[in-house]
Amino acid sequence: MRAKRGTRPVVEQSLETTFDPAMSRMVLKGDAQQLSTKWDAYQSFITELENFDHSTAAALRLATFIDDMTVSVPEEVASQPVKSRLKVLETRVKSYHALLTHNAYDSKKQQERYDQVIIALDEFKIQMMEVFAQQKSKENLLKNLEELELELEEKDSINP
Repeated sequence: MRAKRGTRPVVEQSLETTFDPAMSRMVLKGDAQQLSTKWDAYQSFITELENFDHSTAAALRLATFIDDMTVSVPEEVASQPVKSRLKVLETRVKSYHALLTHNAYDSKKQQERYDQVIIALDEFKIQMMEVFAQQKSKENLLKNLEELELELEEKDSINP
């Protein structure tokens, strides 16, 4: 079918759908929360994420902050599981940045990649808290063993 002279063909404009960015649901507590307030790279990352505008430049800043976090993991949580979760978070952030550098991507794909960043962040927070929970558990176990040892010593001294 030919268009009549003088009339322009109708170009259908696709409406870009937006997505609803996920939010972190995990809140650091106790020792993990105290540690995080002193960890500058972590605080910079969280602040950038809170102000994130989903631009390529903002995603690049997130990637830079995640690199800073990787090289500055506090000794208290520098366990292999925490480092592994941080590596996953780094991969997700860089994957999201890579997506944003492409000219053609749909909002569904953007939603999926961003959700993966937030899930990785929540899992990282869980792992940080787990380190402190394990330390407390070990401390409690040692305390209980020491108390039990004292009880046994007392019984031995009473019944020679």
